[in-house]
Amino acid sequence: MPQENLNKIWNAGKYFEPKPEQQTKEPTPAENKPSNIKRKINVAKAFIPTQEDPFKKKVEAVLKGIEETEPASAKAMAGKKKKPVPADTEEFEGWGQDKIGRDLVAGKSIRVKGHAGDDVGFYMSGGKIHIEEYALNSVGRLMYGGEIQIGSDAGIETGSSMSGGEIHVKGNAGRRTGDDMLGGTLRIDGDVASFDRNAFTPKNKGTIIWKKQTIWKNGQKEEPGWTNLKVEEKIAK
Repeated sequence: MPQENLNKIWNAGKYFEPKPEQQTKEPTPAENKPSNIKRKINVAKAFIPTQEDPFKKKVEAVLKGIEETEPASAKAMAGKKKKPVPADTEEFEGWGQDKIGRDLVAGKSIRVKGHAGDDVGFYMSGGKIHIEEYALNSVGRLMYGGEIQIGSDAGIETGSSMSGGEIHVKGNAGRRTGDDMLGGTLRIDGDVASFDRNAFTPKNKGTIIWKKQTIWKNGQKEEPGWTNLKVEEKIAK
């Protein structure tokens, strides 16, 4: 029998020649994973928005001694006793905005930590406005109700065409104070650059109090305030 047949095995009536044994290579961990898994993970991550934990950020800032960003006004108020503010009061920083409290009605209040622009309380019928610093021109123009308080100075034409309500300027007032005033109460604690001539006519049924003395009431001048303060010299020519 030829030598090559010696390697054959008889099985079920047939010769079977086994194939040479091949060394099986064990797959590496990398070969066990499909090649596209890493790509899919990266793609998935691309669509997950990065979210910062605000609490963690705050803690890290404190540990590093970094002060969180806040308005300068808030820093200025730190350590100061804050007055309680009613629930219906709007309180904000003022940077010269015009017409603060326009058309304000009864039951509403506005408190401005800062200064105001023109026409504070324009056409207001009620409520209260408190400007902690100064205000520009025409405070209370055309107002017919409510209260306005200016913590410092007011500009020209304070109380212009007012017919009701009360304006209290704790500082000085500008030129033509009381221009076309018809009613209400205008109180100026400091000096006045000048009064408008129309403030002192019979049509003005309001009250003007200057330097804590009443100088005008119900369409006529009031003594001794009128004479004591030499109001005639302050009327604009």
